[in-house]
Amino acid sequence: MNSERIVYSDNINVHDRLFRYMPLAQFISIIENQKLYLRKVKLWDDPWEAPDDQLPLDRGDGNLVFTESLITSSMIGQCWTYEKDSDAMWRIYSPDRQGVMIETTANNFSLIQDLRHASLAKVIYYNKGNYREKRYEVSQNRSYIHAGDLALKREAFKHENEVRLLVCLQAYHELENPWDISAMGFDIDINQFILSVTFDPRADDWFVDTMKKYCMSKQLSCHVEKSILYTKDLFESTKLIRKYELVKK
Repeated sequence: MNSERIVYSDNINVHDRLFRYMPLAQFISIIENQKLYLRKVKLWDDPWEAPDDQLPLDRGDGNLVFTESLITSSMIGQCWTYEKDSDAMWRIYSPDRQGVMIETTANNFSLIQDLRHASLAKVIYYNKGNYREKRYEVSQNRSYIHAGDLALKREAFKHENEVRLLVCLQAYHELENPWDISAMGFDIDINQFILSVTFDPRADDWFVDTMKKYCMSKQLSCHVEKSILYTKDLFESTKLIRKYELVKK
């Protein structure tokens, strides 16, 4: 899937459902501003982002020099996942039990305004033993042309089943110095982009009720609910019944 504004990696289907877990403040920011904020990749928690930057450059004179890629330094992004209602993801991204999961489709990323040289890329996981192989795989796949090694992540994070929205700010020629920008917002229509809103399964009911009222006041038309991940509904879903029987000796 390609367009002038965004390139999709070829392992993403247009109908794929994608999810983003976030703290409450970030969710409110999206609703109030009707923007998605992409943060500089170099400021993400994992210091291994853009692994190529850890490799020295051979300049041909026998000296190895560590340099920082200008493209990487001007790249902003946002992480999404295929994992719906994941216990691991709730515990990572909602430590205060008031986190939010929003849902969209891969196709809806084409609705984000003013994207240039953007990529929606499924992350490819690697280890130190197969990094060269995975890096070659990415470099030979034209659907990863804008993502490059920023689509690579260590296997320790494989549980995140991640998809990345990446934008190179060098495409925005009106910016005086794209390397100094830490984050940038992109306009969205929240009622077109967001398909559902789900709150942490551990959240207090009063909190969820309050947030439902908030979403209603903002005329958010999608389904808003509390996760039922921890709901005890084994009988309701299976209709299984235990029965004691005497065992004759």
